[in-house]
Amino acid sequence: MKVSYKVLKKYVPQIKWVKEVGYDLVMHTAEVEAIEYQAAQFEHIVYGKILEVQPHENADSLKVCIVDVWEKESLQIVCGGSNLTLWQGVAIAKIWASVLWHGQGDPVIMKKTSIRGVESYGMICASEEIGLENEYPANNEKEILDITDWDVKPGTPLAEVLWKDDTILEIDNKAINHRPDLFSHIGIAREIAAISGENFDYTYSLINTSKLSDAGVQNLIPEVVRRYMACYVSGVKNITSPTHLLEVLQSHDITSKGVLVDISNYSLYLYGQPAHCFDADALVWNIHIRYAEDGEIFTALNDKNYTLSPEDIVIADDSGVIALWGIIGWKHSAVNEETTRIIIESAHFDQSVVRKTGKRLGIRTDALNIFEKNISLHLQPHGLSLIVSELQKLFPDMKLEAISDVHTHLPETVYIPENIPYISSLIGATYSDGEVYSILERLGIIWEKWMFVVPHWRTDITTLADIAEEVARISGYNTVETTVPRIQLWAVSQTSLYKAKRDIRNFLTARGYYEMYTYSFVNEELMQRCLGDTESLVWLKNILSEELSHMRPSLLPNLLSSVESNMRDFEDLKLFECEKVFRRDDEEGVLEHYELWVLIHKKSSENLYYTTVAELDDITSKLQVPKYDLKQTQNFPSFAHTWRVSEIIVRGKIVGYVWEIHPQVLENFSITGRCGFITLDIQGIIDAFYQIPAYKEISSFQANSFDLTFVVPKDISWKKIQDTIWKTDSLIQKVELFDIYESEEKLPWKRALSFTVIIQSLTETLDDSVKNKIIAAIISRVEKAWWKLR
Repeated sequence: MKVSYKVLKKYVPQIKWVKEVGYDLVMHTAEVEAIEYQAAQFEHIVYGKILEVQPHENADSLKVCIVDVWEKESLQIVCGGSNLTLWQGVAIAKIWASVLWHGQGDPVIMKKTSIRGVESYGMICASEEIGLENEYPANNEKEILDITDWDVKPGTPLAEVLWKDDTILEIDNKAINHRPDLFSHIGIAREIAAISGENFDYTYSLINTSKLSDAGVQNLIPEVVRRYMACYVSGVKNITSPTHLLEVLQSHDITSKGVLVDISNYSLYLYGQPAHCFDADALVWNIHIRYAEDGEIFTALNDKNYTLSPEDIVIADDSGVIALWGIIGWKHSAVNEETTRIIIESAHFDQSVVRKTGKRLGIRTDALNIFEKNISLHLQPHGLSLIVSELQKLFPDMKLEAISDVHTHLPETVYIPENIPYISSLIGATYSDGEVYSILERLGIIWEKWMFVVPHWRTDITTLADIAEEVARISGYNTVETTVPRIQLWAVSQTSLYKAKRDIRNFLTARGYYEMYTYSFVNEELMQRCLGDTESLVWLKNILSEELSHMRPSLLPNLLSSVESNMRDFEDLKLFECEKVFRRDDEEGVLEHYELWVLIHKKSSENLYYTTVAELDDITSKLQVPKYDLKQTQNFPSFAHTWRVSEIIVRGKIVGYVWEIHPQVLENFSITGRCGFITLDIQGIIDAFYQIPAYKEISSFQANSFDLTFVVPKDISWKKIQDTIWKTDSLIQKVELFDIYESEEKLPWKRALSFTVIIQSLTETLDDSVKNKIIAAIISRVEKAWWKLR
């Protein structure tokens, strides 16, 4: 939000210097992001008048000019401008001025120089050389800026000639989104006066419309358009705007288009009430406020066509749409040089509806920005009166023909019971009655019969706590003494879910994993790249963008996008995320729960699936899940590899999968190598976490180990063999798969699985006879299932 210091000074005559104003706003209201001194870029650049133009003796394309830059001072300047003429008004960059050479590169500091043997004491500037190419576009690259004005004296600073001598304060919008009154010069001026205690000088009367006929406006949707004013005016012209209007517009970089256009922008930027002027002769009466028809086409002032939907609200006449509700006007109803009769619109539009329409159509205007803040329903007559009063100054014979003020029940004045001791206790400082009354009076909040009366423009103040905040803010938060509050503390009870997320985060990061925090949103195209289901996606009603249109049903899409983005910088990647996913259920609506997704990406790994299984063992051990089973399945997610996927079963319930990604998905994301995943429904197995482990005595005798390799059909799960070995003898303490061998030439349709078996006794050291006996028992037990020892 930008405001002009020159304009602020009109309404707060004793305003402080601009840097002090910026400091006060930072300390009491909002961050000031920048202070722009417009004249700084035009230092040592003045208005000059060409007295002589002579050809250059040594260059046909150059001219030697004598330029008047002061009453008794003239400069000789060599210039190659194509449009140089006698008595022409030009911009002269004197010695030490900073300019852009042909509008490009770094600034050049002017100094005395010799051009083809002729001395030159400055530059006659083109618009691009002093940063004015957008406001004063040149017809060709050699055209200099022509600013001839017979009323301007040579030597006048160019910033003053071009009204570029203002200072602009840029205020951070985010801090004042709850304060629609601050999105205007008057609002900021009132705030500055309240902070400094200076007088705020701004008054004007509301126009008397009691004797005017009705303008014939029909509001068909009063539940969302709560107030709409339209005033029919004749006897006007779209002439050049007066200086005080242009000063306000210039602070927002708005180009003047004549007073009938500028006056609505003036209402917006000076007073904070968006307005619009229609050419009355371009309308077919009457005016209707309604929802758009499905597929209705609207040509806006920006020359773009928009296809509307029944959710969009429009202003229409009997021929069709003339404005898109609170956002932008119709091209063919815009005022022009021939306009003599206008309809002035000043309205209040529902903030949520106007925001949705703007986002859906991709339109962003300053009027839309204001309406999103929910301006006061009492502001519209003030904005309309401001416009009418300014036009009456310019057109004394102007006539008010008719007016409509269509509205629902207007909000009543807010009264808040006085309780100054409560205000003091809430802030933690002591305030006298006089201090509170003085601060609030400067804000426009008056005291009446033991009540605080809130002005209509402060829609954010509804409770005594809001009043207390205003007192603390204006008096200065830095004046409140820092104290330690008295509070009672209890032991914090941590849920199993909280502890699980914490332990997973600490455990995996310690093992070299990167934790990801990705968007909670996806789109259909991203899900299709994952071969994922798009039918159960949860659609967002108010989408942030086309790329973020649905709630994520899994953490896979954004994890794969992270691999795609980082793969070139990392040989291998290990990522994880433990966050919510969202799915739509026809009976229960939107379901959301926490899932853990662990990703292992390797450029080359033959046994990635089993590496991933080993990671699952460690994760479940960390979470103290007593036991889980893996089961091969054909009922697996579409993005999983057909032969490298297993269900994770805890207490007979499927709680996740361990799997490799489908090759087609890798191709869709341009990922080389292989990706292994662990997916766990954290909330689905929360009851199995942190089980008290059973006591097991630690043996003081040496353990013994041996390796066994079995050749089995490929469709036999290694888990079955592991379970068979476990059940052979009570001395077996651990069975671990450590190698898989596959060869279609040597072992067609089969594979070799190698296990390490550890045995140990609590009462004695086991000798080889015991080991051989257990080995024989394992072989016998396994071969009964037709699995052979290699």
